[in-house]
Amino acid sequence: MVSSGTTPIASPTPNLIVRRMGYGPVRFTINDALSMIEQGILPEDSRIELLEGSLVYRDRFDLRGSEIVEGVKHNYVINALAKLSARINSDRRELRTQSTLICSETHAPIPDAMILRGTLNDYRERLPAVADAFCVIEVASSSYERDSGEKLIGYARAGVQQYVIFNLRNRTAEVYMTPDMAAGMYPSPQVVAEAQALSLRVGDGEFFDVPLTDLLP
Repeated sequence: MVSSGTTPIASPTPNLIVRRMGYGPVRFTINDALSMIEQGILPEDSRIELLEGSLVYRDRFDLRGSEIVEGVKHNYVINALAKLSARINSDRRELRTQSTLICSETHAPIPDAMILRGTLNDYRERLPAVADAFCVIEVASSSYERDSGEKLIGYARAGVQQYVIFNLRNRTAEVYMTPDMAAGMYPSPQVVAEAQALSLRVGDGEFFDVPLTDLLP
């Protein structure tokens, strides 16, 4: 109750996105995130991704024993993957690194790499969606629990047909195929050892083989 003779203080108008969603935990959509980038609320770079309605900072660090350090090894693998574009890209497919993939209205991760259907010109006015992705790749050191947990579930639910985790902790690659979309799960992965070849899905029934050791630091 405001006492007589006093003027109530007006509450600041909340951001339109927050006002629309009301009180309690805020669950963002991809349109919300894009709007906040346009308004300068979020940086226009790849530091933040949308995971199941939450805006989270991407983990791009390495583990050195029990210490978390700058992701030199993580960056090495991403750059090694990017160099494969000269051998993979064609008029039917494109390898892209660190770009948004729309899995649902509230789930739009930024995988470390992915192989997409079509060419760059096909994405002049839209972001890639799961139907465009032949293969999705995450490079994991300190982020392994997230990449093999909530991100794996999100990719399975969306129907990503091949999900590859580079496990820098043991220098292997885990290849997940044939998702159960309803359960948000994949069957047990094929684990590719350092001395073996990794088969990346680059088309419908088409694969590109590369020695895993060529991609590891």
